[in-house]
Amino acid sequence: MGGSQHWEEHWNRRRVPFQEECRRARAALLADLGDPGAAQRRVLADIVEVCRDSLHWKERGYDTVGSDAKSFRDVLPVRRYDDFAAEIDRETRTKGGVLSCSPVLRWLKTSGTTGAPKRVPYTLHWLLTYRIPAMQAMWGTYLDLHPAILDHPYATLDTQTVHENVDDFLYGVQYQAISNRHPRINSRDWNPPWAAAPWFGLEAPSSHAGRMYHRIRHLVGRRLEFVSAINPSTLISLRDLIAEHGPELVRDLAAGTLAGRPYGDPDPEAARHLQSVLDQGEFTLTDVWPSLGAYSCWLSSSAGLYRSKLDAVLPGARAMPFMSCGTEGVTTLPVDRSLDSQPLAVGQAFFEFVPAEVELGRLLDAGEHIDTLLFDEVEAGRDYHLIMTQGNGLYRLWSGDIYRVDTVRNGVPWVHFVHRDGVFHSFTGEKITEVQVTEAIEQALTAYGLAGGLYLCGPRWAEPPHYVVVGEVPCPGAELDHRLSDAVDRALATINIEYASKRTSGRLGALEFRTVGRDTIAAYTESRRQLGNATQYKYSPFQKDTDFVADLVGGAGVPR
Repeated sequence: MGGSQHWEEHWNRRRVPFQEECRRARAALLADLGDPGAAQRRVLADIVEVCRDSLHWKERGYDTVGSDAKSFRDVLPVRRYDDFAAEIDRETRTKGGVLSCSPVLRWLKTSGTTGAPKRVPYTLHWLLTYRIPAMQAMWGTYLDLHPAILDHPYATLDTQTVHENVDDFLYGVQYQAISNRHPRINSRDWNPPWAAAPWFGLEAPSSHAGRMYHRIRHLVGRRLEFVSAINPSTLISLRDLIAEHGPELVRDLAAGTLAGRPYGDPDPEAARHLQSVLDQGEFTLTDVWPSLGAYSCWLSSSAGLYRSKLDAVLPGARAMPFMSCGTEGVTTLPVDRSLDSQPLAVGQAFFEFVPAEVELGRLLDAGEHIDTLLFDEVEAGRDYHLIMTQGNGLYRLWSGDIYRVDTVRNGVPWVHFVHRDGVFHSFTGEKITEVQVTEAIEQALTAYGLAGGLYLCGPRWAEPPHYVVVGEVPCPGAELDHRLSDAVDRALATINIEYASKRTSGRLGALEFRTVGRDTIAAYTESRRQLGNATQYKYSPFQKDTDFVADLVGGAGVPR
């Protein structure tokens, strides 16, 4: 294939060093898990050292704080992301020195709870000391569990990260998603053997469908051993795209083209194989790649709903877990095949916990002191708010994530993500909030000159999954259902960039809106109050499922 010699040379040069880097990082992870207390003390001391002389710490008097957990928690307050707004604004201009004394290399973009993208400082210290070692440790586990990952240049399809040109900047500094690893910052930045592969680099299209087609075109007919994704929906869409564009792929393989343009030598054998798979009608990814032995992705919390589908699409392939993480930081790192729970990444951040039943938001709003627990004070079987202090200067950050402690092994909590505080489901990582859905509904109703009432919203598992909303309006009807479904869906895509991405790629279906008359939901809520604890029961717009649809709209609750 065109240009294969250059990238395969890169693969051959990087194979052994990459393997060694990942195994060293995994060994360091296991050492930290063997002495978690020492790991947490080291992380806290390191963060205090890199932040102590920053402008923010000096101005607040934090530069006198000790590096012990008690002194640190006594002096620095628990904060939300929005509480850092002034410091982040200032740091966008200074490019470092405000929250920490390490330069800001780029700004990481992710959806905020109000729809405004967050700006997370990606500092040199955080990159080299924490984020890159975390990725290396995870791949060290993958290599330990499935060594075939590095058997040959075509053995692995990595969809976790991409290389894309950046067109958004904050005062001259790149502003991008953490999954975009372009450009490499220095020789210690993430550099897997496949970094120069054509399906991984800048020549691949930026659209989800285009990039997936590019990947498939290069790898069909090859001995693919392992596919890695963040969201399980990516793996489902891989199979769906082959089904949708199968004839094009067969033609490209047979003709030696890519999207109809000359690209390398014809591969009639691969074309015949793919055609035989397509002729089956129903096929799996292991039909396309019989060599495919393992895959990785998120599989805890609501992502676990994909397990039966993944078993059907990847029969015989072994599942491996993905780290539990967000743009703000890494929480767990996999050390084995356990899919439901993994150990707290004690070498990645300084972790604190607050029992989930505590109304943390109310306490912060009131300016009250927050009592937190350390990693060795949590209990198995309980849910907790997660508070993280990161090496990029975001200290004692209430992440908004709820984690369950499944067990404690050798002093280390094994945890899994349960849900966002106030959010019950996130099918593909879109993490929609009540605030976002409320705003989208209000925008849609206002556009039609309508005043809304109460609403209920829940996730519906379908092909593809989507959200269903039942809302009160003055004059409900089927035509209004159709209009509001479209309007709310478009508004939510504008408010939440992750929702927009998943809608565009087809991993989420369109939101479905059903109208009911005034006071319908109020009466329903009141009836539920009567069935339960009348004192503690309260109206909640977000529901864990869509059972309420049939209760409120009867036969109309059947999916259309």
